[in-house]
Amino acid sequence: MKKLFLIPLVAFIACNTTADEKTSNRPSEWHGSWQAEWETPPESYPEVQDMEFYMTGVFEFTEDSLTKTVNGYPGCIFAIDTLSHTQSWYVSGDTLYLMNASESAGMTYRIASKDNERIRLQLMEDIFVTLSK
Repeated sequence: MKKLFLIPLVAFIACNTTADEKTSNRPSEWHGSWQAEWETPPESYPEVQDMEFYMTGVFEFTEDSLTKTVNGYPGCIFAIDTLSHTQSWYVSGDTLYLMNASESAGMTYRIASKDNERIRLQLMEDIFVTLSK
């Protein structure tokens, strides 16, 4: 029930942020290539058998876009292929917002922690992405 409430709220906030706010909230210290590691605890998916709960990839931040490349593989809970997708992005408060080409809201990550060499993101309740320089 909580997730159903949050989806419209996140979309509302993302759609009501002006272009200037989005552009000014792209921290330069995020720019560049970051190694990415996705993980989720197997306990969150007790019905899933014979799957891996870990995946690697790359987040490539530029001034106006983010290209995510995921290295999926057979048996990976996240993806079975290598995929790449480019979106615009911005940071507001403790949240990383990704926007689709139509400027519609994409994924939203909570910034759990960050420093110059590492950013820990949380997607939903149990999916974590660790970015490392």
